[in-house]
Amino acid sequence: MRKGITGYIYHTVPAVLYCWLRYPGDFRRAVEEIIDLSGDSDTTAALVGALVGATSGIGGIPADWLDRIVEWPRSVGWMKRIAKRLAAHSESNSPGPQGIFWPGLALRNLVFLAVVLVHGFRRLLPPY
Repeated sequence: MRKGITGYIYHTVPAVLYCWLRYPGDFRRAVEEIIDLSGDSDTTAALVGALVGATSGIGGIPADWLDRIVEWPRSVGWMKRIAKRLAAHSESNSPGPQGIFWPGLALRNLVFLAVVLVHGFRRLLPPY
């Protein structure tokens, strides 16, 4: 494909399945290979990451990638707690929702809104 993988299911699914089956236990290599194909790489990398992560577990995700996750107020620890609750839910009754510091989430979203608006208004000015 000249411009990489499109978001069209007939293009995305075969490429994702190929990378997953080619590197089933190598999270880094599978994700990097699908990104190298370019195109709709955010979607394809997320799909490959989900499949390889499901087969290799959290131990398969490169530690340096986990260390660089900055998603305040969410964190890797918070995500691990969510995963444990999900596993417990699949074995028994629902343990209820996982708590999060929601004022922090609202603040984070306001910051991102400001960044997006500034970027959008900047694109209205020359040289764009």
